[in-house]
Amino acid sequence: MMLGIDIGNTNIYCALAGKNGKIARVYKTPTKKANINTLLEKISKKKIDKIMVVSVVPEALTKVKNALRKKIKGVRICVVGENVKVPLPCEYNKRQIGQDRLITAFAAQKLYGKPVLIIDFGTAVTFDAVSEKGAYIGGLILPGVKMSLESLSERTAMLPRAYLKKTRSFIGKNTIESIRNGMIYGYSAFCDGLINMFRRKIAKNIRVVATGGDAALISKYTPSMKKVDPHLSLKGLYLLSTLQ
Repeated sequence: MMLGIDIGNTNIYCALAGKNGKIARVYKTPTKKANINTLLEKISKKKIDKIMVVSVVPEALTKVKNALRKKIKGVRICVVGENVKVPLPCEYNKRQIGQDRLITAFAAQKLYGKPVLIIDFGTAVTFDAVSEKGAYIGGLILPGVKMSLESLSERTAMLPRAYLKKTRSFIGKNTIESIRNGMIYGYSAFCDGLINMFRRKIAKNIRVVATGGDAALISKYTPSMKKVDPHLSLKGLYLLSTLQ
């Protein structure tokens, strides 16, 4: 069994994967708390022989590694970008590339083929492209959906805090609906537009895979975004673990 841990700006996700690569139940905890001990108590530690970690939060990574050393002794902790590298040619500035972006790109091209565009709906929304030759060629970074929602309420005097959920009509009939619909249809429209731009720049047949917390909802309103894989980073960690 491999234990995969994805430390993001908002949440920490962890899950077990067996020899078939199937991701078992995924557990999460807010990154600010970094309460990895609670998560580890829910996982059978006797079966774990590999630990793979990807992180974009250095402070949380330190806490997680300390907890793992205490809870799961004798198993090497492989941290993407530290003691393990993603075997993907990279045309991006290697000092600036987030390892989370590389691991999802690695997983997407392995699972869905090339060329491929990955749209990750996390704290930020990232677009990452892999060429037909299998090289990571770069992408785009935009504010995340929830970040934009929070910004609306925090930076305006009259707008309330709204939460995302399915919408039945395009035009909002009150302020909450207007904000919610603006986010859903706004993000779906710019995703469609940017996907078409990537197709013109890279290839008409580029595959599109969405991942991250808000991917399932936004994809329902985005015709160009048909494939959703919510645990792409964890699958990438498993695929990388088979090479170690």
